[in-house]
Amino acid sequence: MKTDIKPLPERAAWKALAEHSQRIKKLHLRELFVQDTKRGERLTAEPCGLFLDYSKNRITGETLKLLVELAEESGLPERMEAMFRGEKINTTENRAVLHVALRAPRDGSIIVDGKNVVPEVHSVLNSMADFSNRVRTGEWRGHTGKRIKNVVSIGIGGSDLGPVMAYEALRHYSEHNMTFRFISNVDGIDFVEATRDLDPAETLFIVSSKTFTTLETMTNAQTAREWLLNGLGGDRLAVAKHFAAVSTNAEKVSAFGIDTANMFGFWDWVGGRYSMDSAIGLSTMLAIGPDNFRAMLSGFHEMDEHFRTAPFDRNLPVLLGLLTVWYADFFGAQTVAVLPY
Repeated sequence: MKTDIKPLPERAAWKALAEHSQRIKKLHLRELFVQDTKRGERLTAEPCGLFLDYSKNRITGETLKLLVELAEESGLPERMEAMFRGEKINTTENRAVLHVALRAPRDGSIIVDGKNVVPEVHSVLNSMADFSNRVRTGEWRGHTGKRIKNVVSIGIGGSDLGPVMAYEALRHYSEHNMTFRFISNVDGIDFVEATRDLDPAETLFIVSSKTFTTLETMTNAQTAREWLLNGLGGDRLAVAKHFAAVSTNAEKVSAFGIDTANMFGFWDWVGGRYSMDSAIGLSTMLAIGPDNFRAMLSGFHEMDEHFRTAPFDRNLPVLLGLLTVWYADFFGAQTVAVLPY
């Protein structure tokens, strides 16, 4: 890996981009399309079933060339390979960054501290699949013998936003005879609204907290526990039939009343915003089923391989990242807008 990389403003490509931006900043998109009638075809890429049209950006062929040079000059290829090798590129926490391992195929190999982590990933996926199938088929039943019809996911931050997004995006594939709700707000009204029409005897809670100490999550989990016990006559044994945990703290999970056989772990190299591919995605798997969940992971893996192998000028994640650098650093843009319509 390059260790002699100059500070950004001192790199040749950066200086060239700064000069280039002054020449192009007042150029209108209309002029760019007049100058290049094939622009709408040329500035596109289509890997992995996704189509990117970036022709409506204030860039030229020269801009793209210089941005790619900046990426290479900054050691991006080496950093990418270091990530895939399992090196600890998260220097602030001295951790590997391996969301790519969460969707690696069974026969893959990604080494962290001398150990291939891929078999562990698939072991957890298999446990999640077994649990999901038992709930979805009705084999798993609540404390009173009723079938589970409602799943409520309790988390915050990366343990909530990813599963919520995935559920909304994949709702077409979800089990329509089941209801899925998500709670993250520590304000009690969020819990009340999420459970107001649910029967405790038919409800399963998934509590996602690696340490099982996250303040907001555990506050909502305790509220859920009280709600359940109040609805089922106060029998504490009911908790084990209506709660599962995504955590690594078996002692606290057990003290809460959850059977540790229904505890699903993950690793310190799983970043919060990427963790929906891990056991944090248990609610997603319950909604869409193990086969669809694995198909989703397969699609993510396909994009990982595209990111790893495609030339930078045809590489979707790299192109989008470079465009962000272009606008943020050379045009002073302070936000990135995603506008679905």
